[in-house]
Amino acid sequence: MEISGSCLCNAVQFKVSGAPKSVVNCHCSICRKQSGAPFSTYVAVPESAFEIVAGADSISSFQIGEGAQKYFCKHCGSPIFNNNIRYPGLSIIYLGGISDLMEITPTANIYCESQLSWTSSIVGLRSFAQGIAKRTDPK
Repeated sequence: MEISGSCLCNAVQFKVSGAPKSVVNCHCSICRKQSGAPFSTYVAVPESAFEIVAGADSISSFQIGEGAQKYFCKHCGSPIFNNNIRYPGLSIIYLGGISDLMEITPTANIYCESQLSWTSSIVGLRSFAQGIAKRTDPK
């Protein structure tokens, strides 16, 4: 299996040779703050299988905490991956940057002590193929 991906502006491109070790939804408050979403979905891959194939000079980083570093595109701000000393030998790739997501499915939720209570019910929300159309009636 080969996984490829990029940032939003396509300045940074990467590939992974081989299957992911795990795919998780992280509900911690740090992930919420850095993504602006209720949780982040990550694909953990061996560091040795992860390669930046274009735009290495377009990557900036931010020290998240002791031993954790976030890497993102300095042009468009897209998060690319994290490294964390808690998970030696792994690159933690943001799911949103991966090009073909059809075969990648989360298998676990982690840091659920911080999980927002409503996230477990999102499957039951009204869903639209595209954005919600603007209402034209006076109600």
